[in-house]
Amino acid sequence: MKKSFFLVLLWICSSHQSSFSQQLEVIGSNDFGRVFDLTYDKDVENKVYAVTLGNHIVVSYDNGLTWDVLYSLEIHQSASVTDLKISPDGTTLTFNCYVPNTMYSSIKVYDINTATIIKTIDVPNQSDHAYIDAYDFYESDMDILLLSTRYQDNNTSKGKTFYTTDGGENWDMVYFNEDHDYVFIADVAIYPSNPDKLFLTRGNGPTNIDGGLFVSEDAGQNWIEKLPGVNLDPIKFNPDNNLIMWIGSGIGTSVATENLYKSIDGGDNFTTVPINWTDSALDNIRVIQINENNPLQMIVLEENEIVISEDGGVTWENYVYPSGDPESYFYGLNASYNPFNSEELFISSNFVPQFSSDGGETLTWVKTPYFASSGNLDAFSNESYENVYYGVQYGYVWRDLATGIDSPRSIMPLDNFTVYTPMTVYADKITANRIYTFTEDGSGSTLKVSNENGLINRNLVTVAQNKVTAIATYPNMPQTIITAFAAFSASSSILKKINFNNLNNVIITDITLPTINYIRGIIIDESGKITISDGIEVYSSNNDGVTWTNSSTGLEVLTPSDLILDLQVDPLNPNHMALASSKGIFMSVDGGENWDRKTTLLTHKVAFSTETEGVLVATTHDSYFSRTAIHYSTNSGESWTTISNDQLLSITSSHSAYIFNSNSVKIYIGSSDLGLVEYDIDFSLLNTPQIENVDEMGLIIYPNPTKNLLNVKINNSNVGQLTIYSLTGTKILDIKNSSKIDISSLPSGTYLVRIQDLNNTIYFKRIIKQ
Repeated sequence: MKKSFFLVLLWICSSHQSSFSQQLEVIGSNDFGRVFDLTYDKDVENKVYAVTLGNHIVVSYDNGLTWDVLYSLEIHQSASVTDLKISPDGTTLTFNCYVPNTMYSSIKVYDINTATIIKTIDVPNQSDHAYIDAYDFYESDMDILLLSTRYQDNNTSKGKTFYTTDGGENWDMVYFNEDHDYVFIADVAIYPSNPDKLFLTRGNGPTNIDGGLFVSEDAGQNWIEKLPGVNLDPIKFNPDNNLIMWIGSGIGTSVATENLYKSIDGGDNFTTVPINWTDSALDNIRVIQINENNPLQMIVLEENEIVISEDGGVTWENYVYPSGDPESYFYGLNASYNPFNSEELFISSNFVPQFSSDGGETLTWVKTPYFASSGNLDAFSNESYENVYYGVQYGYVWRDLATGIDSPRSIMPLDNFTVYTPMTVYADKITANRIYTFTEDGSGSTLKVSNENGLINRNLVTVAQNKVTAIATYPNMPQTIITAFAAFSASSSILKKINFNNLNNVIITDITLPTINYIRGIIIDESGKITISDGIEVYSSNNDGVTWTNSSTGLEVLTPSDLILDLQVDPLNPNHMALASSKGIFMSVDGGENWDRKTTLLTHKVAFSTETEGVLVATTHDSYFSRTAIHYSTNSGESWTTISNDQLLSITSSHSAYIFNSNSVKIYIGSSDLGLVEYDIDFSLLNTPQIENVDEMGLIIYPNPTKNLLNVKINNSNVGQLTIYSLTGTKILDIKNSSKIDISSLPSGTYLVRIQDLNNTIYFKRIIKQ
C-alpha cells in the first residue's frame, strides 16, 4: 500500500527495518515478475512464500494472487536468498544466504511467528570464500546440518561438504572433491530417522569418473558407493515411510540412461522406475516432490517435462513442454503442494513460476511485480502528462501515470541472450512524450528519437561508444539536443550537437571538450549558454562549445579519482545549481560560478523541486562504496535528511527518477530484484505546528513516556483514528475507534501521534516509548 512521508520534524531518529518497510511501494508490471522456491505455509491456508532474484523473501496470503515483501537480507549488496525451505513442523523458514567470493555465506533460520532470524550458521570454510550449493537439516534437531560448499582456488573450482551436530560450533569435513576423483556433490540428505546416516549424490568431475551415491552410516566418517558411474541429483524420502526413497539422475546423463531410482530399504538397494523420458538438451531430473498430506501424490520435474503419479509411483503420466517458451514450464526448480487442497501446487521453474489446480496436469503463469531492472530509469512531468520509463529485460516500459497503463518496448524474451549493454531511454525534458533510446549492437550504438513514447523510432546518430552519459535539449530549439557519449574509459568521451529539425537530414556537429573526461551533466539555458560537468570540473560556453570557461571554484576538494555524477539547475531559480559527486553534493547560487559543499557522502543523482522553492532530493545508488539511499532537503541544501538503505528494504539499484508535485515528490527506483519501486515524500504538513499543551484543547495522552499502553482522552468526543509516525514520517501503527493502543512492540524512542476525533478535529502530540 502507498504511505505518505510527513516532514513534521526535521531530524531523524534510528529505528528498525520493519518500521519503515511499508514506506516503499513495489509498482512494476506483473508481466516481468520472477520469483522462485514457492513454498506453501503448513498452517495458514493460501499463504505462500517465495524468493526474488535477489535478497528478499516475499509472501502471498491469497494463494499467489498478490504479494508483499516479508524479509530483506541486509548483509551485503551482492547477497541473495536461495534454497528456501520450510521446516517439517512448519514454524521456521530456512534459506541459503548466497554471497559468493566473500566470507558472508551462511544458512539462516527465520522464525515465522516472530518474523525474526533466530539462527545464523556461517559456512565453515569462510577462508575459502565459499558458497553453499546444497544443505539439509535433520528433521527433529536443527542443530544437525549437512551442507555442501563450492569455491574458487586459483581459478579452479573445488568442493567441500561438512557436517555439524551443534549448530555450526564444530564441523567435520566429510567430503572433499579432490579426495574423491574431483567429483562434485549435487545434493545432500540426512536420513529422517537417523542423524548419522548421510547421503551424497555426485555429479560431474574433470576426469572420466563421474556420479554415484555415497552413503555413510557413521556421520560421514566412512562411505559406501551405490549406483556407481551414474550422475545423480535430487533425493527425496517418503514422508510416511523413510525406507522408501527416490533419487533422480543428474546432468551429464544421456536420455538412454536418464532414470528415476527407488529404494525400499533405506538406500541399500535401488531399482529403476520404468518411465519413458522425452529427449531434450540436458535430460536431467531436477526435483522429486511428494505430497506430505497424501504421499500417493508425486511429481518429478525434469528439464522439459513433468511426470506425475497418483498411486505412489506405481504408474506415471508424462507432460512434455516445448523448449524455448519462456512463459511456460522449463527446467523445474521446486514444487510445493497446498496442504489444504491436494490438487493445487506451485512449481518454480527457470523462467517464470507456475500454478496448477489439477495436480500438475495443466499450468498457469504466476505473475508478480518482482523483476530485475535493466538499462536505466527516467521520467517526465508537466501540467498535462506524467510518464515513467523503466528498464526491464534489455528493453523498457513506458508507464502513463494518468491511466496506469504500461506499454512495453523492445523487451527481450527470457530465453534470449546478448553480450551487449541493455537499451537505455531518456525523456526529453521539454517536449512531452518525446524520448531518446540508445541501443548497442555489432555495428556500433545508435541514438534514436521517438515522439510517440517509443512506438515509432527514428535514427539520429550511430557512434562507437556504448553509453549515453548526459543529454539536454535547447529550450528555444526543441529539435536540437546535446548528447555526451562514452565507452569504458573517460578518454572515450565525446560531445555532439544533434539537430533533427529535418529527420531526413539530421545535422551532427562535434563539440570540442575542454578536457577529455566523463560528461555526466549538461544544462542549456534560455540564452543557449551551455554548462557541463567534465570529470571533476564545471565548464560553461556561450558559443556552442567553441570556447569554454572553467567554473569550478569551490570544487578543489575533488581529486582525479573523484567524479561529478550529476548536474542540475533549479527550474524556479536559474542562478541555483546543484551537482552530485563522489564527495557529496555541491551547490551554487550564482549560476555555477562558485560552489559550496553541502554533503560529504557519495551521491549519484540530485534534483530541485519543480514546484516548491528550497526543496531538493538526491539519491545514492549501489557501488563498491555505497548502498541505495534517498536524501532530501527543505532549506535549499543547508541541511539534509537521509532515508537509509535498511529503510528502503535493503534494495540494490543503479538508477532513479523523480516527479515533483506541489506538496510532494515521487521517487522511482529501478531495483535489482523488486523491480520498479516508488517512495513518496509528502511536504504538505511541513508547517504543521507542534502543539505542546494539547490538554488545554481537550486532549490528554497518558502515560507519556510509557512502555506499554497509551491512553487517549478527548473532551466532548472520542478517537476516530489514531496514527503513530516515526520522526522521519513513516507510518508505524494505525488504529481506529479505540482510545487505548499497545505500543510495547515499538523500539524505544520518540514518535509523533496524529489523532482525528469523531468531529474531524486533528491533534498532534509527541510521545516517548521507553
